[in-house]
Amino acid sequence: MERFLVILLLFCTGLRASAQSVSGKVLDENKKPVPYANVVILSARDSAFIAGTTTLEDGSFSLKDAAPGSILKASFIGFEPYFTVLSGQEVLTVILKEDAQMMKEVVVKGSVPLHKLTAEGMQTNIENTVLSKLGTCEDVLSHIPGLTKKKDGYEVFGKGAPVIYINGRQMREATELERLKSSEIKSIEVITNPGARYDATVKAVVKIRTKKAAGDGFGFDVRSSYYQSENVDLSERLNWKYRHNRLEIFGGHSYSLDNGSYPSTTTTIVHADTLWRQEFTQEVTEKSSNFKNTIGADYQLNDSNSVGIQYTLNFLHESPLPFKLSSDVTADGAFYDHINTFAMRKETYRPPHFLNIYYVGKIGKMDIDFNADYVYNKKRDHTTYKEESSNKTSRTVTSDNQERNRLFASKLTLGYPVLGGNLSVGAEYTNTNRNDAYINPENYVPTSYAQLKESNIAPFMEYKHMLPICQLTVGLRWEAVRFNYYENGQHIANQSRSFSNLFPSISAATQIGDLQMQLSYAAKTRRPSYRQLSNNVTYGNRFLMQSGNPLLQHEYIHEISLGAMWKFIQFGVSYRDRRHAIVFWSEQDNHNSSVSRITYTNLPSIKILSAQLSFAPTIGIWTPEFSAAMKKQWLTLQTRMKTYKLNKPIFHFSFNNTFNFGQGWLLSMESYLVRKGDDEIGALACNTGSLDINLTKSFLKDRLAFRIGGTDLFHTQKGGGIGYTESMETKQVSTYDSRQLVLTVTYKFNTSRSKYKGTGAGQAEKKRL
Repeated sequence: MERFLVILLLFCTGLRASAQSVSGKVLDENKKPVPYANVVILSARDSAFIAGTTTLEDGSFSLKDAAPGSILKASFIGFEPYFTVLSGQEVLTVILKEDAQMMKEVVVKGSVPLHKLTAEGMQTNIENTVLSKLGTCEDVLSHIPGLTKKKDGYEVFGKGAPVIYINGRQMREATELERLKSSEIKSIEVITNPGARYDATVKAVVKIRTKKAAGDGFGFDVRSSYYQSENVDLSERLNWKYRHNRLEIFGGHSYSLDNGSYPSTTTTIVHADTLWRQEFTQEVTEKSSNFKNTIGADYQLNDSNSVGIQYTLNFLHESPLPFKLSSDVTADGAFYDHINTFAMRKETYRPPHFLNIYYVGKIGKMDIDFNADYVYNKKRDHTTYKEESSNKTSRTVTSDNQERNRLFASKLTLGYPVLGGNLSVGAEYTNTNRNDAYINPENYVPTSYAQLKESNIAPFMEYKHMLPICQLTVGLRWEAVRFNYYENGQHIANQSRSFSNLFPSISAATQIGDLQMQLSYAAKTRRPSYRQLSNNVTYGNRFLMQSGNPLLQHEYIHEISLGAMWKFIQFGVSYRDRRHAIVFWSEQDNHNSSVSRITYTNLPSIKILSAQLSFAPTIGIWTPEFSAAMKKQWLTLQTRMKTYKLNKPIFHFSFNNTFNFGQGWLLSMESYLVRKGDDEIGALACNTGSLDINLTKSFLKDRLAFRIGGTDLFHTQKGGGIGYTESMETKQVSTYDSRQLVLTVTYKFNTSRSKYKGTGAGQAEKKRL
């Protein structure tokens, strides 16, 4: 760490003493702000660099060392550079003109997305490119280098699922990506090493910026999708807005019907006083529906200050469906039993509530961003297992699991120009109360009532400054956590604890000709979820139970990364050390060695190297994007039975294509392949991949669009893995009902993006719930 800091300090020296200050705004020819533009002060004698910064979201900037007679230069991709000689001015309004030559090149080459390295990550411009015609934001994200679409969301390779922000507000539901039209998006930025202003559990961030809204009145858009596979799925959306002067009222209503079939096979081998082997075949079908309603209001007090409120209410319904589990059991190689388990599971929900209020404003030169959130949900799961044994006693097991969660969170961020840079300070607070009851009348597992209470306060600071040869960003976050665990109404002292940690971050970004580079370091954490911390034991079958581990420690992660971009080629490499890594584990029952309890434990360290190379050129009407990535870990796992060397790398390849035929016709193809390798305490069980093809035709100036496509056309998307724990080896292979024919119709009338600027608070805590 010390060596890395020395390198960065040598890389970014040259800070000068301050003199006279200058501030102002950078605007385009339509008087719209230009964020992230470069503004520098140059010597009039030899054009030597004196000071520099980048503009904020509203185009504002502030600089010291602005002596009269110096030259101020403002520049941004797609605009002609602006020069002026300072003559004692304190406030400037800079108007950037479009670069006609660059615009000409874009027209000649076709729809080329412009990539640039920002102070935080890699940004892809969507506006006026072929990506703006794909349909929805969900479709666009599949074509962003470094992002991969998965069955349950998106993944930044080597980092996991990112936190997604839309215009500074964190995305709360994945359906928001489907509601946001690709034509409304201005740019998408992928941040692979987030700084101190983000929660210490956040490993990657995706920031989506939309085009500026215009016009008053009523507008709406509707979208209807039909999915045909082995079952039928539906997705219906209605979004509306009404604007008058500074007031906006908005709402969103959606209905989804999901039918799923998830067959799988599992083999477990347990090394105890007897060698137990189980072969499982499981057939699970699911049917769920969700009616989601959001309503909110936003009011702009003036051009710099706004307040708002948003409320979401979800109505969830899970249809009770049976699932079947067949298992063959041997003991020391001899037949022991064959068991058919017929289970009926019924889940009921009290409608989850979510409330957000915010204030975003500016007082003088100080930016203010305040958010407060409240979350409440309640769930009950009642399951009946009927186990028919061919050689032993048959039995019926019932379980009733009840969860109730309450969360309050708030976050305040203040920004102020300091010494030619931008300083952000703030604090985030969360308070969580979770009740978890598990009842088993037959007493095959103990009935228990657990309560988990946690509070977390996290002050942070982050400072950005343009030095002579790089943009330097430094940050520090301190998180203090108090956790209390109660079981059956009694406070458990040895499972309750308080602790605090510091999370520093530092990054430097620079450009040499066409080559852009960024070097960064950050300390992060991973906290166990509340289910992982619960001591409740849930029933699987007569040989398998599952529980959490209240003694789990939090992970502490050190990561250093380097990113670079040259024209249409992007490269990234990172090294991560996960200390006290949280992994699945197993333990044998003290009274019956045939019974295994699946739980969690901490390993001392898992070290991981990730690298990725992407090519995204444009060739006429064809825009291809090819990526190759590798993730390799170093882990020697010592169990009671064996030592495992889990060092085999995982390779990931993706090849996406877009063809713009004009006249509203657009063809897109996305594909990926993952080669199996080692991951945490095991390995991927098989290679997996997918191929999707979609054809879109738009009418009425893109207001009406029809789309037909297919997902996972060769039905090659699979899941599962191999795991090694203290006395158990497990292998599972699952297949998904993922091959689908998709028909979508979209219509929009007088639509524009929301002015709502609430960003939310306590996002990591919501994920843990």
